[in-house]
Amino acid sequence: MSKTTKKFMKFVGRGPAATTAEPKAREPAARREAGATGYDALTVKQVLANLQGLPPADLAKLGDHERAHQNRAAVLAGIDALLGHEPWPGYDDLDVTGVRSGLDGAGRERLATVLAYERANKNRAGVLLAAQQSPGSEPGAFAV
Repeated sequence: MSKTTKKFMKFVGRGPAATTAEPKAREPAARREAGATGYDALTVKQVLANLQGLPPADLAKLGDHERAHQNRAAVLAGIDALLGHEPWPGYDDLDVTGVRSGLDGAGRERLATVLAYERANKNRAGVLLAAQQSPGSEPGAFAV
């Protein structure tokens, strides 16, 4: 685990500096949630920059926390992509034209999911370009 990732995990309260789960369980609920407030203050860009080095179990926990609190589409898409979750069933079997068809009329959440998954897995230029230029995307909204 890189030094930056260790700092990130410590910041969110899941790293080596966080003691065992038992003392955390004895803390009042408000105090346990306070460990996540540092994470919740991070921007999407800051979170995405630190996801790569996290093990799958931590990614899953972080995804659960994100869904329960801020529910930021780009962060969730990044986590899902690193966990290998396809943007939609059968996605991996599609060629660039097939994915482009699936992006017709897509909303921001689907576009963010496709971009994150493509960057983490296949990284096909045609798909990345189509997702970034889609009418549902805002200029620079998905830049990482």
